[in-house]
Amino acid sequence: MKLLKNSYILVFLVFGLNVNANSQFSRTTISGITIHDYGSEILIELSSAVTNSEGCQVNNQLVLKKDHPFFKEMYSGLLSSFHAGTAIEGWVNTCHSWKMPVLTRLDLKK
Repeated sequence: MKLLKNSYILVFLVFGLNVNANSQFSRTTISGITIHDYGSEILIELSSAVTNSEGCQVNNQLVLKKDHPFFKEMYSGLLSSFHAGTAIEGWVNTCHSWKMPVLTRLDLKK
């Protein structure tokens, strides 16, 4: 039993320390939006890589999942910002399986 408990602690230390919960990303602009054929997310291409503490491999794109509770509002804001050329910033949480940060909060800036 003690060995099992120690194993859980070891797994947490190895994998748990690499995960951050909701980290802010730096200001950037949108260079493209892809409505992916997979159907469950929108890919946001950025004009520059963003800094965040999620540790994702690709940081010049974000993923907006369609199951986000404010998907319609965020997608509308992204389209508006893309066409107007205004800056965005916000928060991301975890890395998508494609190694990109997952958008959780969107801030539109002038």
